[in-house]
Amino acid sequence: MTGELAGDQPKKRIALFLDGTWNTTNDNTNVWRLRALTAPVGADRVRQSIYYNAGLGTQVGSKVRGGMFGVGIDEILLETYQWLVENYNDGDDIFIFGFSRGSYTARSLSGFVSRCGVLKPGGPLSIKQLYDRYRLGLTVPSIERLLNHPPKNPTLEEEWLVRYSRFVNIKFLGVFDTVGSLGVPVGISRFRKSHSFLNTSLRTPNIAAAHALAIDEHRPDFAPTLWTRSVPKDPNADQPRAPRSLAEAEQRWFVGAHANVGGGYSNDLLSQRPFAWMMKRAAAQGLSFRSDVDQFSPTIKSPVIDSYGSFLGGFYRYLQREYQRPIGADPIDSGTAVESPINETIDSSVFERWQSDETYRPKNLSTWAERNKADLTRISGSVRADDLSQVPSD
Repeated sequence: MTGELAGDQPKKRIALFLDGTWNTTNDNTNVWRLRALTAPVGADRVRQSIYYNAGLGTQVGSKVRGGMFGVGIDEILLETYQWLVENYNDGDDIFIFGFSRGSYTARSLSGFVSRCGVLKPGGPLSIKQLYDRYRLGLTVPSIERLLNHPPKNPTLEEEWLVRYSRFVNIKFLGVFDTVGSLGVPVGISRFRKSHSFLNTSLRTPNIAAAHALAIDEHRPDFAPTLWTRSVPKDPNADQPRAPRSLAEAEQRWFVGAHANVGGGYSNDLLSQRPFAWMMKRAAAQGLSFRSDVDQFSPTIKSPVIDSYGSFLGGFYRYLQREYQRPIGADPIDSGTAVESPINETIDSSVFERWQSDETYRPKNLSTWAERNKADLTRISGSVRADDLSQVPSD
């Protein structure tokens, strides 16, 4: 061997930004804005390495294929993972952000890394081979399980996974309004079935996570995909980790439709609130930004976009009934387990809007208030959706 080995590299932060379907830099989404504000060097002089992907359907020829049917989600996930493999060094902190379909891809990438780790460059395992393993889901052990409970007779692939991949933690996962059962609005069942292996749940390696949700999105094909906690009814089955605190994971509801919360509309103040909240949550985990975000007076009100009535030139309303997103929904009993959304909160701006704007009366918010015997005219500050206890408004 010639030359010298590089040796240990200084620790850095890696920030991955995955934007939504049909978004370009001209759309000024919250993911793009976070990427633009992320400093190249932190206040502590730690370098911050940035990756941005504009998302599916940003080219004219791919808009229908990517936006309506989800074609390309594998490619974006693998492109991002390859960049991560080429740039990650042991000890680096990883931050992942996404909006809309990009949220789904971000969560899938987090699941991929959680189960398979980050490959060492130049090893005998290819990224495709690792992704094929990920597609097998829970039928094969994760890298964490292989490290903690080595099998007596490991396969060659398992030996290589332990030797040539690295178990890593995701320091922060921040997503805006993850939609659809596969992040595929108006998708097709065949595509969803073929991608059912994608794991978007929070796993042990996720240190902290935040999810901004839109109260006023009424397209059923844009139903939100919340993080949940599943508890098996069989006491002898593997039990989940203890419930996460709000500091570890929070899903907060904001005023607005899908892109009011994720950003992209012109002259829209509604996106400022979830943007500032997400930025503060990421900063709490160590990511440094160039500047703070301006907060505007609550008396200045941007309109809530009627995404249901205007989608597909207004034709969508004849195809689908208006949908009300449930807030603080009751647990679902599947027979073998009880599944509950975790740590839902409602931002103070929602109650401020209700109290100052007589035209703002979301049905799902009214349903939540009736179920919890809450007086929407008197609530101030941000609250938990399950017990109305106060939480930091940020």
